[in-house]
Amino acid sequence: PPDFAAVFASRRFFFSSPGLSNSISKSHRPNEEMNPTNGGVVAVKKYSPDPYSDFKKSMEEMIESRRIVDAHGNWDYLHELLSCYLAMNPKHTHGYIVSAFADIVVRLLRSMQWASMMLRRSST
Repeated sequence: PPDFAAVFASRRFFFSSPGLSNSISKSHRPNEEMNPTNGGVVAVKKYSPDPYSDFKKSMEEMIESRRIVDAHGNWDYLHELLSCYLAMNPKHTHGYIVSAFADIVVRLLRSMQWASMMLRRSST
């Protein structure tokens, strides 16, 4: 059987988001800022018995990697993250993606409200 770890590590069969051309060599824009839709993205097709939980976990990992703890100052990134998930996945999964995203945003907003309330209490 093939060594899947070696195949994955070689990245020969996994492609990042489209570049500036159809060339097989990598193309980068100068001073490109890391975001969910450019370099470093690897889409892997997989079966999931619980797509909602898998999408939610994946989005949470992306958000945590950026150390995002509030939604207000990060709407552009969150919107881009949602757009990326929708663009990279088939339509039949979009309901799971939007539900997971909405739950994450609500959690971020609630944690901000709780922190704000605690700050007000401690200042009185």
